[in-house]
Amino acid sequence: MVFNHFRVRLLVQVCLAMLSMVALIVVLFRTDWYITAFCLGVLLTLQLYGLIHFVERTNRDITSFLESIRQSDFTQRFPEKGGNPTFSHLYHSFNEISDSFLKIKAEKQAHYLYLQAIVEHIGIGILSFDESGNVLLLNHVAKEQLSLPHLTNIKALDRVSKQLLDVLQRITNNEKALVTLHHNHDQLLLSVHATVLVSQGKSIKIISLHNIQAELEEQEVQTWQKMIRVLTHEIMNSVTPVISLTSTVTGILEEEIKAKQAGCEFSDEALEDIQDGLKTIERRATGMLHFVKNYRRLMRLPLPELQDVSINELLRDVHTLMKPDFEKEHVALAVYLPTSDITLQADPEQLEQVLINLLKNAMEACRQSKAPQVEVVAYADDNNKYKVRIEVRDNGSGIPDDVLDRLFIPFYTTKRQGSGIGLSLSKQIMRQHGGSIRVNSKAGGPTVFTLQL
Repeated sequence: MVFNHFRVRLLVQVCLAMLSMVALIVVLFRTDWYITAFCLGVLLTLQLYGLIHFVERTNRDITSFLESIRQSDFTQRFPEKGGNPTFSHLYHSFNEISDSFLKIKAEKQAHYLYLQAIVEHIGIGILSFDESGNVLLLNHVAKEQLSLPHLTNIKALDRVSKQLLDVLQRITNNEKALVTLHHNHDQLLLSVHATVLVSQGKSIKIISLHNIQAELEEQEVQTWQKMIRVLTHEIMNSVTPVISLTSTVTGILEEEIKAKQAGCEFSDEALEDIQDGLKTIERRATGMLHFVKNYRRLMRLPLPELQDVSINELLRDVHTLMKPDFEKEHVALAVYLPTSDITLQADPEQLEQVLINLLKNAMEACRQSKAPQVEVVAYADDNNKYKVRIEVRDNGSGIPDDVLDRLFIPFYTTKRQGSGIGLSLSKQIMRQHGGSIRVNSKAGGPTVFTLQL
């Protein structure tokens, strides 16, 4: 219906212009009415101008509408009533499209404010920037951590911490790093985690800055508390019987002295009791001395002397060294080497000590099994940041959950003759090599210790 109005009006204006043109021609060639011809010429000109303006009005309105869309100006309104009814339907469509865009813009703005509120509510620092280093997002936690009220480009972090700037520039997707910052006479240990995404053809790096200083201090306190409990337990276990036995020996000696003063001789039984008591005291004191030596050894672990180490050669040496002990205990020992030899920088003596500790523990854990067996498997770890993975498996009865949690605590042991420092030393050695040691066990076995280097 609207298009019919447009066509009718256009047709009427064309017809009127044609009539004016015909009238002008007739007046010019048939009469001498020059004033009339002039008036008809002016009329024809106005009609042609009105026709062109009428036809181009749609283009002008469309251009104006598209320009407002390009400028994200959705407030422009077109008159749907009171104007030319021919364009009312077009104006109505324009207004509806503007309303839709305005609604989308409002929803987008609300969504942005919602996400911004979430980011501000998070208790860790959030920082995002593009390839040029221009900062796109910086929440208040990050501002407090960096002691900056605002940040436009990460290059400005050069005056805060060159280490942090270097980490932010080189860190890749899903990579983590630790950075130490000094803030208002306090030290912050930031765990930096990066996520890289591509948005509208631009690479954006999102960084989380988590201050783990408090967590580390709390963990350190808990570790010291556990160590103190273990130390206290070991010392009390040694000192209490020594005190009791010393009191007993003192009582026997006092009775014998009284008997000697009364003219009686020392009884052989009393002398044997005193001798046994002193030997026991000596043995427990020696045990305490060994305990202190082990403690000093644990606290003063030497730094590794790095050199090229062949994993295959290392495992062959350990196999040759441990084979007689395993044969004596009737425990099968199998070592599976990687197909291609792996060479890395390490201290061979320290790594050998770690493997010996694990193999001895595995042998003791499974020797009560029907067919005791220990396996050592080494292979290249291509899907991890570590270069090689070594697993020590045994088919023993497994490790209980309550023991599993305390397995690497210094001086904790479930063995009668154990010192409780083997696994603790192994863990420290692996840390100093930039690696790790993990254990996986369940009731009934098997148990797997994994070294990652």
